Parts: sequence; C-alpha cells; structure tokens
Amino acid sequence: MLHNLIAFLFLFALAAVFCVKSLSLGIGSLRNPGAGFVPFGSATLVACLSLVIFVKSLGEKKVELQFGKGWKKCAWVLGSLLFYYFFLEKLGFPITAFVIIFSLLSLHNRKWGSVFLAALFTVFLSYVIFERWLGVRLPKGVLGI
Repeated sequence: MLHNLIAFLFLFALAAVFCVKSLSLGIGSLRNPGAGFVPFGSATLVACLSLVIFVKSLGEKKVELQFGKGWKKCAWVLGSLLFYYFFLEKLGFPITAFVIIFSLLSLHNRKWGSVFLAALFTVFLSYVIFERWLGVRLPKGVLGI
C-alpha cells in the first residue's frame, strides 16, 4: 500500500504541475485547440489514473517494498535515457539513438548481431522518416549527417 501511495502522490503532483503550466499556455477549445490542449488532457488523464491507483490500493493488504531482480534493468533503462538526454546535441541523433536502442534491446539477452542490426535498421528508418520525409531537423552532432 505504501508504494502505491508514493506513486499516487508523485503522479498526482506531476499532473498538477503540468495542468497549471498548460493552463498558462492556453487550452483553447475542441475546434480550436491551444498550445496547452494536449498537455492539459494528458495531465488530466495521468491524474485520473493516479486516483485509480490510490483507490485500488485502499483494498490491498500491507506489502513491504522489495527490490527484486528487475531493479538492475530499471537502472539500465534510466541510465540509457540519461545518456540520450545529455549527449543528443553533442553526439547527434544517429549515434545516441543507436546507443540507446542497442542498450535497450540487449537487455533481452538476444544475440549481439541481431541486436546490432535491429538498432541500425531502427535508427536508419527513424532518420529517413523524420529528417527526410517529415522534414524534422534532428541534431547532427559529430557525424554531421
């Protein structure tokens, strides 16, 4: 119950912050949405789902927090996301995207060759879709691509 209460408080507070910020951007209407329309709707949904977590936890028995085998994978995912955040502008999209996809796919104990090819294909396809087809400017980084 304690872990659900902590999750509820965190998610509800985060949703409240996003709601307030999106209100300052202007929500608009359904026919003419403003810049804060989607963030406000998403934050409202997160707040409602956090309430569901809280209500469901009221009927649970007391359970202590335990760290199982999954905490290492969670730390690995968090580390990968932090790497992506801090190095995207410096190294560029192709390198950082390849590193994060490769590291996340390697968590499933697959063969290195298939992980390498899947990461390479995903980065290539993402680059073609976003940079070439949609015209989104992705960070170039050291490769200059």
